[in-house]
Amino acid sequence: MNTEQSMDQVFIKKVTHLIEDNLGNEQFSVKELAKKLGMSRSNLHRKLQIIKGKSASRYIREYRLEKAMLMLKEDIATSSEIAYRVGFGSPSYFSKCFHKFYGFPPGEAKYNNIVTFDSKNNSIDSVSHHQKSSIFRIVSISTLVLTSLIVISYLINSYSGGNLTNKTTESTLRDKSIAVLPCISLSDEKENQYFADGQMDAILNHLTKISELRVISRTTMLGYRESTKSIPKIAKELGVKYVLELSAQKSNQKVNITAQLIDADTDSHVWSNNYIRDLADIFEIQTEIAKNVAKELRAKITPNERAALELVPTSDLTAYDFYLKGLDYHNRSLQSEYFHYAIQMFQRSVEIDPDFTLAWVGLASASSNEYWFNFEGSEKHKKIIKKYLDKAITLDPDLLEVKLEEGIYYYRTELNYPKAIQIMEELKNEYPNNYQLHAWLGFVYRRMGQFEKFKEYMDKSILLNPSYWAGYFATGETLVMLRRYREAENYLKTAIELNPAESNNYIFLARLYLITGEINKAQTLLNENRNISEPVINMTRSNTELMNRKYNLAIQILESSPDELIVNHEGYLTKSLQLGLIYYEMLNEKQSNMNFQKAKKDLEEKLIEFPNDSRIYSSLGIVYAGLGMRKESLDAGNRALSLMNISIDALRGVYRELDMAKILMMLGNNDEAIEKLEFLLQQYSFLSVELLKNDPFWDPLRKLDRFKTLINNPKYRLNLAKN
Repeated sequence: MNTEQSMDQVFIKKVTHLIEDNLGNEQFSVKELAKKLGMSRSNLHRKLQIIKGKSASRYIREYRLEKAMLMLKEDIATSSEIAYRVGFGSPSYFSKCFHKFYGFPPGEAKYNNIVTFDSKNNSIDSVSHHQKSSIFRIVSISTLVLTSLIVISYLINSYSGGNLTNKTTESTLRDKSIAVLPCISLSDEKENQYFADGQMDAILNHLTKISELRVISRTTMLGYRESTKSIPKIAKELGVKYVLELSAQKSNQKVNITAQLIDADTDSHVWSNNYIRDLADIFEIQTEIAKNVAKELRAKITPNERAALELVPTSDLTAYDFYLKGLDYHNRSLQSEYFHYAIQMFQRSVEIDPDFTLAWVGLASASSNEYWFNFEGSEKHKKIIKKYLDKAITLDPDLLEVKLEEGIYYYRTELNYPKAIQIMEELKNEYPNNYQLHAWLGFVYRRMGQFEKFKEYMDKSILLNPSYWAGYFATGETLVMLRRYREAENYLKTAIELNPAESNNYIFLARLYLITGEINKAQTLLNENRNISEPVINMTRSNTELMNRKYNLAIQILESSPDELIVNHEGYLTKSLQLGLIYYEMLNEKQSNMNFQKAKKDLEEKLIEFPNDSRIYSSLGIVYAGLGMRKESLDAGNRALSLMNISIDALRGVYRELDMAKILMMLGNNDEAIEKLEFLLQQYSFLSVELLKNDPFWDPLRKLDRFKTLINNPKYRLNLAKN
């Protein structure tokens, strides 16, 4: 063992000497390093992956960045000069890589005490750019594991009734549980990563179709792409027994795919194989890997499941390549541009092969996301989604991906919740260990106002996928509505630990603190995460300052934000609308009118584009009220409620009801406004008496006896010890 370690150290020393000798040569890449070492690029990649847990290209890049950090701290040259000295041909690209790696720009290097270059061993032990100075981001992994285990233990007990012979015991779940690590691309071209990711997706989806297996989600596993953690540690975090490692390379019409199945309990290889075949055999390889994994995990494959695994999705490899590119864009982000690019790639795919079912599903899914996340809200777009889905159903109505997309369509697009539940329940019965199906069912029941049913299904989803951050977030969000605030806080903190890059986790935790009247906690959270900047979190920062009546600071935060639109499921706001409301609260009629007039123009233009968007009507109702346009304001508010209310959507409907209370108060209909507020306090909602006490917006009601009675009513008083 010591000899192996010594040989590894000698190898790393040789590698770093070669990089050091060529530090300023931007042309010195993996190809040149492998050549000087007298080995193939793939072998170099594998060896560095084993010793350092990094690809060769990443090792070279991080070595350059570590050297740059030392130079910047010693202040020996400008940032641009140092960029060239460490082999970056572009100072702007150097700055981007540096910021991504360390979490701050090169100009701030001298003020940050981070040095990870080990000059004694002439090697690097790098700090991930994810390790930033957030109170939640430095929580030790032991805390996360402990939190997850407590939750999972509770969930297991809930489902087994304390009887460990129950079908869904911890032992049963672990014995046939597996996580698929992100597939390593052995290609030197970064743009070919989509092919490796596509193999991970395909194999993971194959495994998901084997009902006896419990498979961790793709989204969760992508968080381990750059991880240097050991296999046992990863498996412990995920609550699985087995881990599958993959690597892939495509060259001309050949593929090289390696699969290694590891028993995490013993950290030993159970099965492995290297497939070097024609590209035309790619689907056969994916099927073989899934079958071999099932065999090793002793999972039965039913005849229907076998048929699904052996199904060849397309006979045209060019169509398949465009499909993989579409998947890559689709999975990158929730931004409109990526959905748009995904649709373009999927369209190219079906143009080549009109019978490619999965590409039609991809078109329906990306278009559905555009609709759901409010980038496209027209009736015309709904028809486009249905057209893509109908084509997929015509081609293969029994395919898991087709059925699931059909259920999502009825949930998201038609708001036909019973139909969505019918489809998803049938799938869940067929695939009882598929965490996504439990989660989707939970989401549907939540929209119906059946919150305990939501909790039941989401608990099961988390049990099946302990690192499902979105499940923790959704549960935390729902518990806020149920006014179980301390439980909600724990779930939201766990969501942050699992996914510290997701801004919504911080936004909602800050909002929870505003709802409970713990304004200082909200300020601390937001201040410790100043590196996160996006429209809704900037608005949350502004609102937090408003609670302390720091109007000028609230205005400054909004004005310094580059975003004119503040859009999510809750509302369709503009910067001018928010500024108008602040000036309204300050009794500055001139400034409020000026901003409301701008908001009116912007929102009326948007309404032409999206004539059935309840959020725009609500915002216009508030703007019209601020401008004294009484009839128009009430009409807009009522139109919003006709399009979206609690009976239609128990989650989004509460926001339209609260907006109507705001409209009524701004128009001087104080009794009706207070009635609406009391109605919301009696419902599951995000309103609390603490919020009413602290928000200066409600100041015009403060002297009214009826309002005083409302906010002092013991029935609505917060008891954080219980909640």
